[in-house]
Amino acid sequence: MREFKKRGYLYVTIAFFAISWLIHGITAFNQFSEEQTEHEQPVKMSHFWNEFIRQTTENWQSEFLQLSWQIGGLMILFAVASPQDRLGDQRKEKILEKLLEIGMNRKEYEHFMKSLAEKYPEK
Repeated sequence: MREFKKRGYLYVTIAFFAISWLIHGITAFNQFSEEQTEHEQPVKMSHFWNEFIRQTTENWQSEFLQLSWQIGGLMILFAVASPQDRLGDQRKEKILEKLLEIGMNRKEYEHFMKSLAEKYPEK
């Protein structure tokens, strides 16, 4: 049970994938059989597998590219960050400086801020 809690999302995703791919295979086979029967052709599994793999690849390409862009684009935008995020960080730094100033005597605070500025210079 602990393993499922740890990797539950992965297991559920794999289960959804397997079930949806199985349903896709069944419906694709039914459609392929109907088309072959309409054209009075024999139902050959080799032709079905070629068609099934082609359909799957087309679907994965379009979905994978879309999802890749959504994830990649989000990562790029997150890494670049917006000006509001930078203002938020500056505000947090000022609050932290004030808290440190309150908790330390003046000399300790100045020494700490000086060493901090040397170690992490402002950009």
